[in-house]
Amino acid sequence: MGCMQENSQRAQDQQKSDPESSALPSQSKQYFDETYDVVIVGTGCAGLTAAIVVAKKHGLSVLVAEKSRYLGGITAFSNPGLWVPCNPFQHKMGVTDSKELAWKYLKGVIGENDERSVNGFLENAPKMVQWIDEYTALHFITSPLPDYHQGKEGALATGRGLRVADFDGRKLGRSRLRDIRYVLQGSRLFDSMQMSVQDRPILLNPFASFFNLAYTVQKVLRYIADLAWYGKGSFLAGGNSIVGSLVYSLDREQKVEIWQEAPVTDIIMNGDRVAGVVVDVKSRNGPVRVRARKGIVLATGGIGRSSATERSQEYCLSPRSVSGDGIRLAVSVGADLPSQNPDYAIFAPVSILRPKQGRGPIRMFAHFGYDRGKPGSVIVNEKGHRFLNESEGYHQFVQKMHNDKINSCYLIGDREFVRKYGMGLALPSPYPISTCLASDYLICASTIPDLAAKIGVPVNNLIEAVEQNNKNAALCKDEKFNRGNGPYDRFLGDPSHKPHPNLGTCTQAPFYALKMYPGNVSTLYGLATNENAQVLGKYGIPIKGLYAAGNDQDSLWKGTYPSGGSWLSSAMTFGFIAGNHLAMQS
Repeated sequence: MGCMQENSQRAQDQQKSDPESSALPSQSKQYFDETYDVVIVGTGCAGLTAAIVVAKKHGLSVLVAEKSRYLGGITAFSNPGLWVPCNPFQHKMGVTDSKELAWKYLKGVIGENDERSVNGFLENAPKMVQWIDEYTALHFITSPLPDYHQGKEGALATGRGLRVADFDGRKLGRSRLRDIRYVLQGSRLFDSMQMSVQDRPILLNPFASFFNLAYTVQKVLRYIADLAWYGKGSFLAGGNSIVGSLVYSLDREQKVEIWQEAPVTDIIMNGDRVAGVVVDVKSRNGPVRVRARKGIVLATGGIGRSSATERSQEYCLSPRSVSGDGIRLAVSVGADLPSQNPDYAIFAPVSILRPKQGRGPIRMFAHFGYDRGKPGSVIVNEKGHRFLNESEGYHQFVQKMHNDKINSCYLIGDREFVRKYGMGLALPSPYPISTCLASDYLICASTIPDLAAKIGVPVNNLIEAVEQNNKNAALCKDEKFNRGNGPYDRFLGDPSHKPHPNLGTCTQAPFYALKMYPGNVSTLYGLATNENAQVLGKYGIPIKGLYAAGNDQDSLWKGTYPSGGSWLSSAMTFGFIAGNHLAMQS
């Protein structure tokens, strides 16, 4: 990384040789303290992708400003895959795909859309994956995840999904590793021992085989050593792998600075063009005016936990630092906000652990499907009725809750289910669930009628729902909600469970219930942009030098969700597009 003193000297030299670079418009009579080619605001996947493209591919100087103490934003919390039609890894799975097929699928899912932006995504997403995999420390591997809307023309049962490879955080060094945001509870064991998708079934079932036990012991021993040396686990998976890999790559570039605890408070304009930003840098004890010669990319994570949504704020898993800064900054200089789609977020049902007497933090768990998609689960509404396929996609799950005005629902399972698969933050055997029981996160009863009384649903209705589930398991068929019929259901199921990977009984006492609420992983309502990720002002005219990617950009998917990872792939692709486009500007 470059040093701040060198940048200050470079800025002073530039001011002496280029009057335009030093002075703001005559009415302000203020000067720049620092000068870079590009300023990136935010350190999620979109911002980091734009930064590495600008720095490594185009050789430009970059300042990355992060509001929080930690790097990674919402991305660090995610357990991501990417959804990339025609990606360069499809041949490994023997998959045939085409841009035309993907177009048909997206048209069926989204309906009316911005054709130029969709085309920009389809053209650039495979190029982004290819370039990132080849030139950075972030690498991708194939995933069997299917497209979510299998009934739509152009859908594929597999091949468009990618997962990120795990990353050895020890490469970052002790100080930088501590800068990476912790993952959410539920994606880690103990305090900071992360689990990858491949690790999860092994670490959660350590006594299932000698291999599982040996692997778990090895992971725990490494984690203990990491705690002693680094103060946290160094194995980075999922979203932490994206952040750690790209931060590692940026740290290798000489023209890159990353400032933490440095919120951007204003955009500086020079006529109709972005000139720079004001950054309130904690380490400088005050504001720093930074010139951006070529432009700015806003990638602050969107509206997040702010109240700027049409629907009253649900349980949001975004970091507290994500509160709409990028959108407010852009609007202050004339950016346009499109009409808000009611499905403004990536939805997921969440459960909440509230410690007794307020001792300790409140923890939330997003139920993407690792538990509720397994055989033997039963989900009922507040009246005790099943209302959907338990393996339904997480986005569609909450949409169903919204449409039916369901404020909460319950995941039901028996002793065997909880011991084998766990429920949310209650991990499977041999891990203890006493904390979850003591906090009433997990409700336990010896019979289904007693369980119904404890959670406050009509007894007969819950009995009927559980009995119907058991009949479905015996028949290997769910006539009411078609559970287990699609490739996504089977993806979430247990292939070792016979005779059906999704349908199992709920018969062994004690019985458990876990309350779930509608929630969102991240919000998707943002600034109007074009196919180049340029922020648009009045009449659809781009604001010169201003770009947005990720959740600061209005979602390409317009309230729909084509498949798991479509949010991340869009964010990284438009970060890639923004970096390439602004690098070409004079």
